[in-house]
Amino acid sequence: MLMKALDTLHVSAVGPDNILAGQTFEIADIDGEILRQRGLAEPVEAEPEAPKPARPRVK
Repeated sequence: MLMKALDTLHVSAVGPDNILAGQTFEIADIDGEILRQRGLAEPVEAEPEAPKPARPRVK
């Protein structure tokens, strides 16, 4: 499950560093639901797509 942190938190299952507010991270569904219930993170549907580069004009 892809989650977005609402506050700085530390989840050892995710990695050794703190997860900062606004940062997205991958976590097991059950653990993600616990973080959501506690108000520490919210689910993210998908990563936002990067804007597509403009196509060059062809003459």
